[in-house]
Amino acid sequence: MGALSRFRLARLVADHQVTHLIETGYGEGGSCKAALEAGFQQALSCEIFAPLHARAMQGPQLQVMLADSLGFLQASSTAAALRSHRCLMFLDAHYPGADHAGQSYRDTTRPAQERLPLMAEIAAIHGQAANALVVIDDVRIYRRDFKVAQGANPDWAENAWDQEAGFVALLESFAATHSLHWYGDDTGYAVLWPLAWGAYDLHPWVLPGDQTGSPELQLGVPGTTSTSLNRRLQDARFGNRWLVGQGIDIGGGPDSIGLYKGLFPRMQSVTVYDWAQGDAQYLANVHDASFDFVYSAHCLEHVVDPRIALRHWLRVLKPGGYMVVTVPDEDLYEQGVWPSTFNDDHKHSFTIFKRKSWSPVSINVLELLQSFDAEVGIEKIEQLNHTFLPGYIRFDQTRTAFSECGIEMVLKKL
Repeated sequence: MGALSRFRLARLVADHQVTHLIETGYGEGGSCKAALEAGFQQALSCEIFAPLHARAMQGPQLQVMLADSLGFLQASSTAAALRSHRCLMFLDAHYPGADHAGQSYRDTTRPAQERLPLMAEIAAIHGQAANALVVIDDVRIYRRDFKVAQGANPDWAENAWDQEAGFVALLESFAATHSLHWYGDDTGYAVLWPLAWGAYDLHPWVLPGDQTGSPELQLGVPGTTSTSLNRRLQDARFGNRWLVGQGIDIGGGPDSIGLYKGLFPRMQSVTVYDWAQGDAQYLANVHDASFDFVYSAHCLEHVVDPRIALRHWLRVLKPGGYMVVTVPDEDLYEQGVWPSTFNDDHKHSFTIFKRKSWSPVSINVLELLQSFDAEVGIEKIEQLNHTFLPGYIRFDQTRTAFSECGIEMVLKKL
């Protein structure tokens, strides 16, 4: 079961002047509530299952019709909203009442078009929704092999896999007015974005527990996180205090701390935030105070402004949560040469503290953290030089299996 709150609704109001929600399946009212809280002026919905309709909130901003979805879509109030306003249509009608323990997910007492009405709904709005954004949830009902976070449609729930080709073709038939986008979050979403609104601008929130990539160990040269494991496993604070609960790994890529969750017994989940998820400097699609811990290994040196990045990394951390950040130490990694020889995307070099650095873009970690002194407690700042090999010809020692060449900061959000 999907949720409209998965998407950044307030952005639609502020940047695209969306005012009305049209939803084909009220349920417990979560989507209508999310839209109105985001600033929508009105929500129009329907509910075919009478016990749920009887509990529905009604008012000037929220109207819930006791009707099947096709009757609702053909109603004069729905047509008027589509003609006069920018609308978001959320098509989520299926299994009447079953999501709320009212009826079975294979309730044969209702006709097929009432049990799974989505194809008829999409056909009904064709040609009428040029100025409407359409979001469809539970696409796993129609797409057998489309990978979604919650897994394939279960055997005990009716599916429409035999209609998959027709379902995809029907959505693609909107190409003259909409662009089509697919998401594997939750139970799967399809989005029809109106071309008249400009560049595509509907992206899901990144939430705790989201799996944003395939957790596969990379063989060959180790990453900085894998290199750190033996050291961290000998320090009980990582497993019992700092890496506890639901975390986000910023810039984790293929070497996320989440790959090693089995070694940290109190770590529940790790969501990787990398290029595919957005700009690591802003985390614009991550809610405030949503994660128990923030982890980032060798990402801060790649952002344009580390202070802004840390501000947002703290923003998404819950009060009392911990942030574990490592950056390359300029003397151990760059070794006196700028621009960086070993990574040409580095925008800054770091040192714990120097009065004068050879690097023109050097950042003193202690001075950086002074900007946050009222917001964080410093648990640890350490130069990771215990496996650095001094005296060798200059080379990138992080390409070995043992040398970290970095600085580690552990901060607690007050």
